[in-house]
Amino acid sequence: MVGRPCPPGLSPRADGWAILGLPDPEARAEGVGDVSEATLLVMGNTAMTPWARDQIRRLSEQARRRGVRLLGADTAANLRRAAPEELSLVDEVVALDVYDADACRAWAAGRPRVDAVLTIRELSVLPAALTAEALGLPGNDPDAVRRVRNKDLCRKRLREAGLPQPLTALCRDAADAARFMRDTGPGPWIVKPRDGLAGIGVSRVDGPRELPAALARFAAPPPAMGPLPASPYFLTETFVEGDEYSAEGVVTGGEPQVLALTRKGTADGFVEVSQRVPAGLDGPTAARARDAVGRALTAAGVTRGIFHVEFWVTSSGIVLGELHDRGGGDYIHALVEHTRPGLELYGALIDDLLGDAPRPVPEPAGSARAEFLLAPAGRLRAVRGWEEVARHPAVVAAHLQVTPGDVLGRANDSYSRSGVFVATADTPDGVDTLAAALASRIVFDTE
Repeated sequence: MVGRPCPPGLSPRADGWAILGLPDPEARAEGVGDVSEATLLVMGNTAMTPWARDQIRRLSEQARRRGVRLLGADTAANLRRAAPEELSLVDEVVALDVYDADACRAWAAGRPRVDAVLTIRELSVLPAALTAEALGLPGNDPDAVRRVRNKDLCRKRLREAGLPQPLTALCRDAADAARFMRDTGPGPWIVKPRDGLAGIGVSRVDGPRELPAALARFAAPPPAMGPLPASPYFLTETFVEGDEYSAEGVVTGGEPQVLALTRKGTADGFVEVSQRVPAGLDGPTAARARDAVGRALTAAGVTRGIFHVEFWVTSSGIVLGELHDRGGGDYIHALVEHTRPGLELYGALIDDLLGDAPRPVPEPAGSARAEFLLAPAGRLRAVRGWEEVARHPAVVAAHLQVTPGDVLGRANDSYSRSGVFVATADTPDGVDTLAAALASRIVFDTE
């Protein structure tokens, strides 16, 4: 931190620590101050999206109810940008490149006083696993994390475990993809980054002529993401025809617990425009999905953490999509907690990491839906009806991503949608009807 501007409320130190109004970690090591409580390292304690900020808020509240103190780690740039109220969600922060595995391992070699490590960020899952390993703390095997992150390796492992998967080719260039298409026709196919996220760079193609445009999307991630790590490879897969869902849960005692199944709504270009819990699947189909998800996580080697697993319901059964050893975005965590009243999703993970006895899982009740809004392209002149929707008593979260004067393009991924609200109701049909009625009140006036 020396020589760099420091975030509000922090002070630079030569050893890299940036302390937020709490005792010096060296003093704690010497027995000064209260050392009885466990310390949880949160890798990536600031957030780029409203749903990630809500995740950090809930994590903070649930940790503090357990008497756990929070050490937040993030890049110096992110800490400088963070608002004071965001920094107040942790007890102390350290400036650390939470995307750089080598930097995190080097920091861990200093043996900071940490009792558990977690992250909500996709790009920090591997550094978190390596940090936990370096500190001798519970966490996922880094090799399992790499397997999940590189989708072709995960597909191979699941296929070996007897779980249906789309055919996949690891490609270096358009010629590799075209050869795969010739061998697996008639199509369509999916072209996507090997280790991407948030729908960035995903395209459906009907033939080799569409490959140049699909590959060009890899070079243009949304500005909110910052630079993504470059990969020399991409994937081409056979298209799966079916309705899209996901499974949400937490691994406790090494066993995956599916807490909710989520129904997805998508627009053109695979942009997700809604998430709803419960998913509305019939009992036998839901049971098959839960079983497949549990088998997949075990086969992939995931033994810790919150998970988000995508799947399709097809005419021939359940086909698993991408596995994630972190929670879903898009306020999915809020849908899960709302529909299991009293559940503390992050608290369950903290209990497992600290070796505490798991708490009973509340029974499911009610419905919740995240509805995303896509404004027409053009210069935004005004947004009408938003305040009324945001104040509705059944709306538990709402965030408008755009402001008048913005020039809006086509929504291509999770980071280019215009707004979101989360509605709740007693039944799935009730929440669908309410969400549609509320969305119809919002008008984006563009020119």
